[in-house]
Parts: sequence; C-alpha cells; structure tokens
Amino acid sequence: MTQGANNDFAWDRFDPDAYVEHYYSDPHPDDDDVVRLTVAALASLGRRDLEVVDVGTGPNLFPLFAALPLARQLTVWEYAASNVDWLRRELGRGELRKPWDHFWPVAASAHGAGVALPANPVAALAGKVEVVQGSIFDLPSRRWDAATMFFCAESITARQDEFEKACQSFARAVKPGGILAAAFLAGSRGYSVAGQDYPAVSVTPETLQRAFEGLSRDIEVRGIGEMGEEIRSGYSGMVFLTARAV
Repeated sequence: MTQGANNDFAWDRFDPDAYVEHYYSDPHPDDDDVVRLTVAALASLGRRDLEVVDVGTGPNLFPLFAALPLARQLTVWEYAASNVDWLRRELGRGELRKPWDHFWPVAASAHGAGVALPANPVAALAGKVEVVQGSIFDLPSRRWDAATMFFCAESITARQDEFEKACQSFARAVKPGGILAAAFLAGSRGYSVAGQDYPAVSVTPETLQRAFEGLSRDIEVRGIGEMGEEIRSGYSGMVFLTARAV
C-alpha cells in the first residue's frame, strides 16, 4: 500500500506512455461500459452545445470521445506537466491511432445514428479542446454545464480527507442542474507506473455515496464488471457515479 498526501508525489515524473501501455493497450470491457454510461449521462441534458470539463484527464482520450458530439467546448483540466504535454501532442497529431481507435467506435455507437459524428474525431477534438494545467483542488466553481472525471480523485492521494475534498471541488465545478459523471477504481491501494509508486484511496459504492452527499442530488452509484476480482493490477472493479449539481 502506497501512503502519502497528494503533494508528497512527483506528478511531473508521471510516465504517460507507460500508463497507456499498461491500462489501455488491451482494452477491457469495463472501460467500454464507462464510455457508454458517460455518453448516456451527458445525453440526458438533451443539448448539443454543452461546455464540458474533464478533470484529471491524464493520457486518456475516451472521456473526450464521450463528450465530443454533444459539446460546444471541452476543457481538459490536468495537473501533471508530462500528461499535459502528452495530451497536446496526441491532439496535435490529427489522427486516430491505437488504442483510441478502439474507443471511438464505442462512443460513436453509444451516441446513436441521430447524432452527427465527425469523420476524424481527433481533428474535431483539436478544434474544441482547451488543455489547462491545473489542480483539481483549484477548479472554478459553477463554471461548466457538465463535468466528467475518470480515475482521478481516488488516485492522487492516500488520504480520505483529500479524496473527499477533490470530490467536492469536482462537484462544485458544475452549474446547478448540470451533470456529474465519474468513474472510480474500486479497492485500489496504490499503483505503479514505470517503476514510480503512486497513492490511492480504496473506494466502494458506499463510501462514494457518502462522499457526494450534500454536494449533489439524484446520486446514482453502480458497480461495473466483476467487483472484487483484480483487473490488470492495482484495482478490483470500477464504480460509476452520476449526479446533478446543486
């Protein structure tokens, strides 16, 4: 188990290519479910002009694919300089490459035939995305119509109070009535990327429900996949949350 607070770790040394290789080179059905659930959550607002923020994006394009057809503007809010550089390079390539060529069809299918889809999603993202280097703890309040977050709040600290503070900041970033959609790794005790150890808070549906009570309404929490069985390394299942900001 890796202990420590958020500022105890050298996040700028985070290796995005090693992370992608370990977590996404062999896409898991649970990841596909997260994409589908996120599309459904965002689509529930019934709009195609959303301002959306994805918090703690890391080296990951699938949250952006989920939002792309419904968003007028997308903000990527990422702390680690190495991940910020990776995102800018990846979006600047203008091409859909592995493993993201797996996730775009998943998102496109979830949006359905009635939604206009770009022929080149990476080029379309480049025209809509602003990559901002910033901490989850410094998010502006009530700024966006919707916020997504994938495997961030529980994976930046081993302290429960910091995890809850991160959830609060995430929830408060959205205008009242807006959508929150977030996926969390269940049962994580820390993880390693390219030999560097990083912390985590162990999340369950019950602890997640408590973390968001009072911060949002219409909270729905569900497990994804075979909860309790180790997936890849460092976690056992996922938990998906949707809620409305207050």
